[in-house]
Amino acid sequence: MKKRYNIALIVGDIRDLYSNCVTKGAMRAARETDSNILIVPGRYFQAKKELLYEEYEYQYQTLFSYFTENNVDIVIACTSVVGIVSGSMSRNSLNDFLARMKDIPVITVSGDSGKLPNICYDNKAGIKEGMDIMISKQKCTKIAMVAGPKENLDSIERVKAYKESLAEHEMPVEDRLIIHCDFTEKCMFDVINLFKSVRGIDGVVFANDRMAIGGYEAMRELGLRVGRDVSFMGFDNIEKDINLDPPLASVVADAENIGYESVKMALDYLNFNDDEDRVIPTHFVMRESIALGNKDTVDEQPQQFKITQDTDFDTFAKQSFLFIYNPTVNNANRDNIYRAYLFFVLEIEKLYRNDRVKKDLLTSLAQYFNKLFDIDERCEVDIGKFTILMEMIKESVMENAQTKEKKAIIVNISAYVYRRLASILSLRESDENYKLKKIQHEIYRISADMIGFDGVSEKNYASIISNFHKIGINYSFLYLFKDPIKHSIEDNFEPDEFIYLKAMQIGEKVVSLSDREQMTPVSEMFEFAFNKMENSGHLVMLNLYVRDMIYGVLVCDIPYNIFAYYESLIYQVSCAIRILHLLMFTEETSNQLKESLEIITKNNLRLDTLAKQDELTGIYNRRGFFIEAENLLKEEGEKSKYIIVGFADTDNLKIVNDTYGHDEGDFIIISSSEVLSDTLGNRGIIARMGGDEFAFVFNTNDRDEDKTFFDKFEDNIRKFNEESEKEYKLSISLGMYVYEYNENINLKELLESADKEMYHIKKNRRNKP
Repeated sequence: MKKRYNIALIVGDIRDLYSNCVTKGAMRAARETDSNILIVPGRYFQAKKELLYEEYEYQYQTLFSYFTENNVDIVIACTSVVGIVSGSMSRNSLNDFLARMKDIPVITVSGDSGKLPNICYDNKAGIKEGMDIMISKQKCTKIAMVAGPKENLDSIERVKAYKESLAEHEMPVEDRLIIHCDFTEKCMFDVINLFKSVRGIDGVVFANDRMAIGGYEAMRELGLRVGRDVSFMGFDNIEKDINLDPPLASVVADAENIGYESVKMALDYLNFNDDEDRVIPTHFVMRESIALGNKDTVDEQPQQFKITQDTDFDTFAKQSFLFIYNPTVNNANRDNIYRAYLFFVLEIEKLYRNDRVKKDLLTSLAQYFNKLFDIDERCEVDIGKFTILMEMIKESVMENAQTKEKKAIIVNISAYVYRRLASILSLRESDENYKLKKIQHEIYRISADMIGFDGVSEKNYASIISNFHKIGINYSFLYLFKDPIKHSIEDNFEPDEFIYLKAMQIGEKVVSLSDREQMTPVSEMFEFAFNKMENSGHLVMLNLYVRDMIYGVLVCDIPYNIFAYYESLIYQVSCAIRILHLLMFTEETSNQLKESLEIITKNNLRLDTLAKQDELTGIYNRRGFFIEAENLLKEEGEKSKYIIVGFADTDNLKIVNDTYGHDEGDFIIISSSEVLSDTLGNRGIIARMGGDEFAFVFNTNDRDEDKTFFDKFEDNIRKFNEESEKEYKLSISLGMYVYEYNENINLKELLESADKEMYHIKKNRRNKP
C-alpha cells in the first residue's frame, strides 16, 4: 500500500489573504494526491516584543517545536510571511529556523536559504511589464518604490526588478525614492512623508497590494488623485483591487497556485528526490490606476481564455472550469457541476460558430446556466472568476458576430447572467452571514458552558469539543500538557516528551480517554490524529494559551470557510481550559481544606484528650475530671435522684517505692486505677487526681448504691490480691459521699466531703489492732 505522507505547511496568520490563499491551494493539492496536510499558523519566529500587535502573540511561534522526523515527512515553510512582524526572516534567521527542523526535509516558499529547495514567484517579469507601461506609455519620469522590510527576500527581489527596469529605460536610480515599510496599509504615513520630502513623483510601485491600499489613503490626505496625478501599481492582484477607486493595476501572483505547486514539489522531493527550485510565473494586469490616453488600451485578461475560430470548446471547457471551480472540501458533486458547465459552453459554441441562430438559444443558455448554479450547493464556483470569464466570452463573440440578432443574443444573455450572478452572490452572502453568526454563537458558548458545571472532573474536557460538529469540524484532538508551561518571549520553548490526549471528537461522537490511554509521545501525536480520519485531509494545529501559560494544542480539521474564526476558537478553548483548571484547583483546594480541617479536628480532639488524660493510667487526670464530671452533672444529673462522689487513696505507696522501686510503685498506681475502673464500669467518670489519689462520680436513683459499690470494690481488691504474685498486697482506702441532686450542686464541695469520708476510713483502718 502506498504511504500517505504527512506534510506540514507553515504559514502566517491564515486570516491574512496571502497565507489564506496559499493554504487553500495546498489543501486542494493534498486532496488530489491523497496526502495529509498539517496547517501550522506559526506567525512569527524570534518575535520582538516591541513589534507585536498583541502582547502574547509570540506564543504562536512555539508551534514549530512539535515537529519531529517521526510525525511529519516534510515541511513547507512560507518564510516570506512567517516572522514579518519581527522584522521578517533574513537569510541568517531563516537558517537558524531551519536548523530547528533537524532531520526533517524542508521546502521554502519565497525563502531562498541558499541550501534548500525553494518555490517562489517570478518577482521581476510582472513588475518590469508594469513599469514599462508607466514609463513608455504613461511617460512617468519619477517613479518611487514602496518596498517591504529590507531583509525580506521577496522585497529584495522586487526592489531589484524596479532598479533593473529603470536602468533598462536609462533612468537614474535614486535611493531617496525607495522606502521600506511593513507589508501592510500602515505604510500610509511613510508614503505621505515621501511625497512631502520629494516633489514631482508621478508613479509608485508598491511591493504588495495592501501597501498600495495604504497609498490610496495617503493620496487622499495629500489631495492627489490616483490614475490622474500619480500612477500606482501593486503586486498580488487581490480581490479588493477592482473595488478601489480607481481599480488598482497589479501583478498577478497566484498565491493559491504557489500553495498548490508547493505540495506537488514536496511530493516530488519525497518520491523522486527532486530538489530543483521552481518559479511561478507572474503577469501584469492593467487597470485605471495607471492612466492612459483614450486611444491606448492594454488587454488585462489571460490570453488562454480568448475564443477564436481554432478554439476546441471541449478543451476550453476543461481549462476554464479549473479557473472558475475552487473546491474547499472533497466534493462528490464535482462531475455534475462540470457536466452542467460543459453544456453551457457547448451552447456558447453554437452561438459563436453560427451567424444564424435561433431565438430559443437564449432560453437554453439561461437554462444550463441556472442548472449549473442549482447543482453548485457548496458554492464552489467562484462568481468573481465566472464574471471575468463571461466578459471574455462576450468580447470574443461580439468580435466574431456578423448579424444584429447574434449580437443581441450575446448582449441579452450577458445581461441575464450578470443579473443572476448578482442575485446569487447576494443570496450566498446572506446565507454565509447567517451561517457565520451561528458559528460565532457556538464558538462563544465554549468557555461560557464551563461555568455551569455541577461537578468537575477529567470528563469535562470532552464537553469543550462536544459541539464542534455544529461548526463543521469533523475531527478534533485536545492535547494538553500534564501541567501548564510558563513561557515568556525570552524563553526557548521545548514541549514535554509526552502530551495527554484529554478528549477527541469524530463527527458527533466525543470520547474521554482513560489516564492510561491519554499519555501520547509528542512524536506520535499527528500520526495518531491523521490515522483516525477516514480519508486524507487537512488538520490545523492551534496553540492553546492564556497570557504566558501554554496548556497544549488543539489539532482539528477546522473548515476553510471559517478560518476567519480560528483565533476566536483558540481564545474560547483556551479560556475554557483555564476555567476548568481553576475549577479543578478550587475543588482540589476545597477537598484539601476539608481534609486538613478533619485532620486538625482529629488532632485537636486528640490533643484535648491528651490534655485531660493521665499519662500513666490512661484515665482522666485532675483537669479532665472536673471538665467531664461537670458535663455529666449537667447532661445526666436531672435524670437521677442522687449523685455519688468517691475519693480513693492507694495505701503504702511510699513503702512499695522505697522497698521495691518506682516501677513497682507505678504498677501499684495502675492496678488501683484498674480495680476502681472495673468497679465503676461504663457509668460515670474516674480520674487520677495526682500521686496515689483517685476520684470518681456517678449518678443513681438508688440511695444505697454506695454500699453496693463498696462491696463490689472490696471483692475486686480481694480477687486482685489472690491472683497477684507480688510480695506485697494492694490496699486502697475509699470514701464516698451520697448527695441528693439539685441545680446548685458544687462538685468541689462533694469531693471534699468524700475526701473526709476516705480519711476517716483510712484513720480507722490504721487504729485497728
